[in-house]
This record gives sequence, structure tokens and C-alpha cells, in this order.
Amino acid sequence: MEVKVRIKRSPLAREEFEIDVEKDLTLLEVLYKIKEVDPTLSFRSMCRAGICGTCAVKLNGKPVLACSTRVLPSEEEIFIEPLDGFRVIKDLVVDHEEMYLKLKRSKVWLYPSESNVRVDERINLKSSRSWECILCGICDSVCPVLSTSSLFGGPIILTRLYKHLIDPRNANQEATVKTLHSLKPDLCTHCMNCSYACPKRLMPEGLIREEENLLVEKGLLQKQAGFDFLSF
Repeated sequence: MEVKVRIKRSPLAREEFEIDVEKDLTLLEVLYKIKEVDPTLSFRSMCRAGICGTCAVKLNGKPVLACSTRVLPSEEEIFIEPLDGFRVIKDLVVDHEEMYLKLKRSKVWLYPSESNVRVDERINLKSSRSWECILCGICDSVCPVLSTSSLFGGPIILTRLYKHLIDPRNANQEATVKTLHSLKPDLCTHCMNCSYACPKRLMPEGLIREEENLLVEKGLLQKQAGFDFLSF
């Protein structure tokens, strides 16, 4: 069955394609079908297995991984556009460079211990949500705070940092906590956008809430009771 595919190719330009959509066709496969018709169409893809995060786009207003999202033959029309919150390089390709630079500037890394440290299985399970982040950019793209404040680190950085906060192999927890404090996790409104949108279901908002609690415990943050999305 043919599906009308509309693609945002610039702020003012939309282009339409009629594509024959078979059963179980992914959005990424649809994009490759369009590229056979128009080789100038630009988009990113690598693993095709929901692991690398490079194919993130918006489908009908919702951020998704193109390789993991099915397009149903029953859909008469779909609209594809690049992620919000990132500079668009061309068509559906956005610039991730600032995201990587922010990770580097924030020193989101482990300070290795010189001695062998045994990691409890419970810690491994607890940190797995942080380790499984694929840097697709979706959580940052839906964050309302990032669009208004340059002080907030954002869901990606705070998710990636979490594992180092609880890892006993981290030889400089003080530096990691200092990094966390500088990323202003208390600016999070807990709107849950990042958790609803995360394709890996990592629940970044929950990790940010735990990080806020850690800063409160260390006396580095005074959390105002009830001041979050649920209190509005």
C-alpha cells in the first residue's frame, strides 16, 4: 500500500514522496527507499539495531529511532523531521558535536582506582540504566529546560554521569559530585518528557531525581519541597 511521506528538508521546505510500504517495514527502510528515488536526501544510520542512536528523527512529531520504528501500511501519510534542539546540518542530519563537547567539558568520566575493587552485583544492576545510554539525543531534544537555560546540564549528561557517582571504582568521587553540582540537576522540572521519549526506557528523570537527593544529603543543595512538575 502506498504511503505519502512528507519530509522537512529545511525550515521552509517540505517534500513529498509516494512510497509502497510493505508489512514490517521500518522507518529507516522507508528512508532508504526514498533515497533510491532522490539520492540527495540526507539522514544518518549505522547499526540498524537500536544500539548506536544515530538514526534518531521525529515521526509525526514524536522523536524515535528510525531503525526501531515500524511504518504501518494502514498509515496514509507520515511526516518526518529532524530532532529539535540541535543545529540541522542537512535534511534529517543534526549536529551532535556540541553534545560531545559538553560531555568532554563536564568531565563525565571515571577516575580509575589504582587498587582492584569488587563491584557488588546490585551496584551493577543499579547503574545499568546509565551504562545503556546510546547518546541518541532524544531526551535532550524534548527537555523544556534546555531550550530556556544554558545552566542545566540536561538529561544526557546527567544520565551518563550517574554510573560514576555510584561506582566504587571511582577514585575521585568528590570531583564527580562537584561535576554533578555544576550541572544544576535541581533545574529539572521533572516533567517526565525525557523518560517518556527515551527509546531504551532508561527513565532519565528518575536518575536526575536520585542525583538531586545525593546533593541534598551532602548539603550542597536545598531542595524546595514539592517544587516540581507534579506540584503545578
